[in-house]
Amino acid sequence: MNDTSPEVEAVLGARYAAMSGSDRALMALQMFETAQRIVLSSLASGLTEDQRRRELCRRFYGDALAQAAFPQPVNG
Repeated sequence: MNDTSPEVEAVLGARYAAMSGSDRALMALQMFETAQRIVLSSLASGLTEDQRRRELCRRFYGDALAQAAFPQPVNG
């Protein structure tokens, strides 16, 4: 689904093409940081910092990577 008109898409494409590589990289970094803040703001407030990091990883990269990067301690 695309709700952007061809005219606006052309203007945006030209604007992105005119940006330097570092400007495009900075914009991508800012978008990623915004996405992280959105996910973090949706998490339960009682989570530890490690739990928050694990859940952020899980939401972005999936269960397998989150489990490998942030293994849950075994109780008892």
